[in-house]
Amino acid sequence: MEGNVLINREKCQETGLLIKSLHPRKGFYERPFLRIQAPIETQLRGYFYAVAICHQTYHLYHQPLNLHGWDYIEHVFTRLINEQHELLMPGFAEKSDFRSFKMLLASLFSADNDPDHTTLDRLDERSAMIIELDRFLSDRFDSSIQKLVKNAGGYLVYRGKGFYEILSGLAAFADPRKKKITFLLKLLEEAKLVKIKDSCNFVPIMDYHMQRVLMRLGCVEITDKELHAKLVGKIQLPDDIEIRNTCINAFRLIADVSEHPVTKLNDFFWSLGRSCCNLEPLCRAGHCEKEPCTFFEIVDLKEHTQCFFEPVCKGLKDENYRNLWQPVVETNYY
Repeated sequence: MEGNVLINREKCQETGLLIKSLHPRKGFYERPFLRIQAPIETQLRGYFYAVAICHQTYHLYHQPLNLHGWDYIEHVFTRLINEQHELLMPGFAEKSDFRSFKMLLASLFSADNDPDHTTLDRLDERSAMIIELDRFLSDRFDSSIQKLVKNAGGYLVYRGKGFYEILSGLAAFADPRKKKITFLLKLLEEAKLVKIKDSCNFVPIMDYHMQRVLMRLGCVEITDKELHAKLVGKIQLPDDIEIRNTCINAFRLIADVSEHPVTKLNDFFWSLGRSCCNLEPLCRAGHCEKEPCTFFEIVDLKEHTQCFFEPVCKGLKDENYRNLWQPVVETNYY
């Protein structure tokens, strides 16, 4: 794919200027998951485990509560933290029988607590990630995430001790573009549990929703016809390295122009891709895919009858952009 994906700097600048006035609703950072009252170690484990298993959650859904993907994960782990559930106790995962642990995880993500009715897939993979994380904490930090946090000293990169350096050896956080680690630290900062000292080293969060949005806006241009056709056709690709790296660089430019921290851009673009610019874009369907709309729940707007990004979006009028889909790849990075 080399040379087939380019940043449209003019479009990035237009997008950055457009969102300069956007701000998340205050209540978004006051939600129960971030303001929960519990022992710090329990709270930290809840955040670490929740993010560790948050990837490729297309099918994760709690029908009675109408919770999809991350919202469902956050709902479950809020309850586990409140209950000080055994899953979050140091050593529990490490010492558990694998099948029993897998069934417990399945039951937690089942509307009727029956593991056979779970909508959480890739259970072997997700269970192994939590167990490895618990074992890692036991071996390196006396089973204490607080010790891990203290050891990092608020740094992402610092002589082998920063968060990016400490966590990258784990399967759950092995992404070379640090998506899950950055998302975890965003949550920890918002929960006032850490303060990152070298925020200049943050790698922008980049998941599939945001890749799709940036390509449809025209901030990232797909110049190769064959690659464009594969994206539109949702044909699996061997990797998404060039697209993802280009999207990350586009995000940095948008962040600079908008004057929003790169971690806050996640709140705007992830929610947009999740609700307004997914299978049936708001600009065509006349309504958002998720009800209630995630973008309107997160972003402080008086009304949301049309897509906020219409003034700068190439996909609004050009189906060659509007029909683009995120790279279909096999990954546990996001």
